[in-house]
Amino acid sequence: MEQTPDLTLKNKVAVVTGASSGIGEAAARALAARGAVVVLAARGEEKLRVLQEEISASGGRALAVGADVVDRGSVEALMGRAVAEFGALDVLVNNAGVGLSGRVAELRAEDLRHVMEVNLIGPLNCIQAALPHMGPGGRIVNVSSVIGLRAIPKVGGYCATKSALNALSDALRVEVANRGITVTSVYPGTTHTAFRENSRRTGSERRGWRPPGVTPDRVAEKVARAAEKGGRDVYVRLSDRLFVAGAKLLPGLTDRALRLVLARK
Repeated sequence: MEQTPDLTLKNKVAVVTGASSGIGEAAARALAARGAVVVLAARGEEKLRVLQEEISASGGRALAVGADVVDRGSVEALMGRAVAEFGALDVLVNNAGVGLSGRVAELRAEDLRHVMEVNLIGPLNCIQAALPHMGPGGRIVNVSSVIGLRAIPKVGGYCATKSALNALSDALRVEVANRGITVTSVYPGTTHTAFRENSRRTGSERRGWRPPGVTPDRVAEKVARAAEKGGRDVYVRLSDRLFVAGAKLLPGLTDRALRLVLARK
């Protein structure tokens, strides 16, 4: 017997950035399955339209809107379109992001500047454009990373952008609490997407060994649950949480362990 989905987000309007692939695409599906009206945002509008048709064919409601999170005008138009079409804005999932590989001594400032624009200024633009339309019960879900809590070698620039996003989330969480709006940080570890292949690289270097990853669907379930329930910090796997806890408790030992890993690359 087919199980009826739990429509806890029924008719809630959710904007998902970076929805054309990976975690964003999976999160849009997961939110739609829970009854949310999903506004799909990314620069790749053709892929968004395919996803919109898929969600509609499954009985959900979705709207594809081409948008660039770095462009403030584009973001304001996105949020305005969501409200004009559906009359509300209940959930914002800040997922759009780009990666950056390279040793700190070799990073190009222009690459780090670009990644900071997408991974930090982009969410800031979305938050500032969405907040005027959000009321009590609003949810902001910022997709961060485990390595935004403990940086690792060869991706220090990327880690810095996610660490900055965490700081923004922590301040915002307190600032909007009296409005009944929650801010949740989701910390995926390694995820099986095209994200790594699409990352900027300082040279032809390889990031080397990475722990076994999870599917975008598994991360999406955590994102959808944050949209339902709110909460502060969400980890995808117990091992991710243990890594962060161990790094905070024993930072020197973590440094030595990472040096050993780096030496094997």
